Amino acid sequence: MQNKSYLSGRLDVKAFTLIELLVVVLIIGILAAVALPQYQKAVEKSKAAQALTMAKSIYHAMEAYHLANGVYPQSFSELSLEIPWTGKQPWADGTGLPDDVRSNSDWSAQLYNNMFGTAPAAAVGRLRGKYAGGAFMIYLPGGTHHYPVGVPVCAERVSGAVHNFTATPGSYCQKIFRAVLANGADENPRIYLMP
Repeated sequence: MQNKSYLSGRLDVKAFTLIELLVVVLIIGILAAVALPQYQKAVEKSKAAQALTMAKSIYHAMEAYHLANGVYPQSFSELSLEIPWTGKQPWADGTGLPDDVRSNSDWSAQLYNNMFGTAPAAAVGRLRGKYAGGAFMIYLPGGTHHYPVGVPVCAERVSGAVHNFTATPGSYCQKIFRAVLANGADENPRIYLMP
C-alpha cells in the first residue's frame, strides 16, 4: 500500500505559522526589554566597583603617608600607589581645588588636603556617561564635615563639576547602590551613605 501524500507529490511537513513566529519574536522582545536594564545596571556596578576600589586605595595611601610624615600628600607621586591614569581632568572645580588629579576617559581620581573647605579626602568621580557628576568620596581625619571618616560615600555633584549630574536625583547612588541620602536633596553635592 502506498502513501497517498507521496503519490500526490505533497509531503506532510509540520511548519510554524506566521502567528506562532510573531509570538516567539514578541516573547524574545519582552525578555530583552526586561533583561537589558538589569544588564546595564550590572555593567555600571562593575565600573563603579573599580572606581570605589581606587578611592579606597587612595584613602589608605594618604592615611599611611600622613602617619609617616605628619601631613597629607600634595600629589599622587608622593604615594606608594600606582595610578595608571595619565590625564589631568578634574571631576570638580571651583572651591576646594584638588591637590592632584589623575584621569582617564571616564573617571577622575583626586586627592584633597581640604575638600571644599571641609576636610582632607580622596575622590573618584565620573566624567562622562549617563551618570557623569557622580562620585565616591572618602574623608580623612581632620577638618569639619558631618560624614564618617574612612567610610565611602556616594555623591551626585549638582554644580561646580566638570560635568554636572543631570540624571534624576538618586538614580545613581540610591537606585544602583542602595545608598541613603545623608544631606538635603538640594545640597551640592548630594551625599549618600553607602550600605
